[in-house]
Amino acid sequence: MPMNSKSPTRRATALALSTCLVGAAAGVSTLATAQVAGAQQASVRMLEAKLRPSGDPDGAGEAAFKLYRARGKVCVTVTWRRIDTPNAAHIHRHSDGQVVVDLTGSVTGGANCAKGVSKKRIGRILDHPRRYYFNVHNTPYPAGAIQGTLHR
Repeated sequence: MPMNSKSPTRRATALALSTCLVGAAAGVSTLATAQVAGAQQASVRMLEAKLRPSGDPDGAGEAAFKLYRARGKVCVTVTWRRIDTPNAAHIHRHSDGQVVVDLTGSVTGGANCAKGVSKKRIGRILDHPRRYYFNVHNTPYPAGAIQGTLHR
């Protein structure tokens, strides 16, 4: 008996082939999604700083940074103890004290990320984190209450 396109055997074979093709495509899609997620995670670099007195002799704290070079974004989570309410926070260069990233929002209740930071600047910070420090300022200590050098 010849098989035609309506035979149960041919339909089962076609269904099995379709299922395999869809499964293979889903596998490729899942692999591609996993690769993109891995690349995004790899593009986030972490640094930290232990904050010690720089003006306020009783102050202390910690800062944890996430640097997204490809996105031009630097984020920080800051905790502080035994200082008056902060009103500014920055990453400075050790060599001349120049502010290189303004992260004031992270201590004043605003955004904890700075956007529009050049990829070159983020690259320099990541290449040599110890050339930079993070400083938290407040009214009694406008030059800085606590600060710490960035490190991995």
